[in-house]
Amino acid sequence: MEIFYSLWFWLGIVAVVGIIAGVITNAVNKKAETAKHSAEMHAGGDYRSIVEQSLEAHRALVARLDSIESRLTAIEKTLTDIPQ
Repeated sequence: MEIFYSLWFWLGIVAVVGIIAGVITNAVNKKAETAKHSAEMHAGGDYRSIVEQSLEAHRALVARLDSIESRLTAIEKTLTDIPQ
């Protein structure tokens, strides 16, 4: 029973217990993270609202670009119609 009085024995026990606790903690956290991600994907999460907001912004941008393009077309037509 002299081994239980050894400092190296107790340091080894602490290291092994620490490693085991770290592996268990990591596994539990990874499982919870995976379950959370899976639940968000099935429910749609905030992704749908973000996509809808960006879709509205893209439609407004396309409308604005169309109006700019029509104005530029009118300016180009005016410039090409000028006699030289």
